[in-house]
Amino acid sequence: MRRSRLGMFAASVTGLLFCTGMATSASAQPSAPDLTGTVASTTLRIMPLGDSITVGVGSPGKNGYRGDLQRRLRDAGMPVDFVGSQSEGTGGDLDHEGHGGWTIEQIAGIADQRLAEYEPDVVLLHAGTNNITRSENPESAAAKLSGLIDVVHRRVPHAHVFVARIVGTAVKSETPANKAYNAMIPDIVRGKGPKVHLVDQSTVTGLDIYDAHHPNEFGYRKMAHNWYQAMRTTLHPEWPGTGNPYKARQAHLCHAKSRTERDCRAWHLRRVIVSREGDRAITAERWQTRRVVTESVRIWEPGHYESRRSGRTWVPGRHVIKTRQVTRWSST
Repeated sequence: MRRSRLGMFAASVTGLLFCTGMATSASAQPSAPDLTGTVASTTLRIMPLGDSITVGVGSPGKNGYRGDLQRRLRDAGMPVDFVGSQSEGTGGDLDHEGHGGWTIEQIAGIADQRLAEYEPDVVLLHAGTNNITRSENPESAAAKLSGLIDVVHRRVPHAHVFVARIVGTAVKSETPANKAYNAMIPDIVRGKGPKVHLVDQSTVTGLDIYDAHHPNEFGYRKMAHNWYQAMRTTLHPEWPGTGNPYKARQAHLCHAKSRTERDCRAWHLRRVIVSREGDRAITAERWQTRRVVTESVRIWEPGHYESRRSGRTWVPGRHVIKTRQVTRWSST
């Protein structure tokens, strides 16, 4: 729900003034435990902070990872309030602080104000994709990320900050910079103190990517799982384990074919032959889907008569090349 700490305080004071002297002593309700270990709150306030991947671009209704993460936290019995000035999605708590197309420095430009307004207990930070897509030097982007983490830590020193290695890219020319940037993030996080934690979202890649840079729904489920596991490990080991999409053996994946077209189909994890060593086949598990393809085949056409203008003519048997459509397993 989009309410700042100040608004929540004012509402509580109003309710207190209204109730004073009008009710007999009521049974005290047991309060929830301090879920972060650092703040006395019955509800964990979570700010998703970042760019269009935080918004949820690439997923139906722009629910992104936020919808599935809320489900996991709800199943764990965890009362949460997602906070931020933005709102996207089709269900649940829609608030976040994601801004499509923004670089790290743009996010840092509004972070102090938004953090002061909403005072989150947890910040989920995924930033840097747009710096890399704009061909920025990975070292420069990493330095800016370090500065942004400092901004967050200064403004909400009680909060736990979960910093992501960013998701993969489908643009081959960007892959080296993407990987170089991600390789620097663990050392940055390591130097920020006990309340800053690393979350590896770079495992969301390949078929998990909807278009050039944004995950599809399956990729966002992986992101939600990664955030949840990081919070569970750091804050509450007693939370239950939830469904692990990395163990799935089939999935419905969507990929953009153009700005207006997308390809959605069932994919299966299958064991296939990837190489041979002599007479021995080397196999591995690969995601594949069934596709209709056109292939050329060489067939024997028996001798036969053909009707021509000059009359019926005998055509001897021969091999001919013809095309046919067949369904094949494909990894692309």
